[in-house]
Amino acid sequence: MAVMLEEMEDKREAVAARLKRVREILRLEKKEFAERAGLSMQTYGPFEGGTRDLSLQSAKRLRKTYGLSLEFLYFGMTDDLPTRISKEL
Repeated sequence: MAVMLEEMEDKREAVAARLKRVREILRLEKKEFAERAGLSMQTYGPFEGGTRDLSLQSAKRLRKTYGLSLEFLYFGMTDDLPTRISKEL
């Protein structure tokens, strides 16, 4: 899975897959994952669903809340992820 997430780089589908995978690793429902980061479901849902590009503002919120680097969110680079997440990718 990790290889696929890196190969697709910043394609909308890859960003969506990364978001979903991290949420699953953290064992959170979409709504809880979004709300913890200060995002509504109306805002977050299309990012994970792959129907809207992840905005920089939302990416920053996810970074602050979950420790997800912008390099991971947009390009699949796993170097700076929290250990709990990187171990399961």
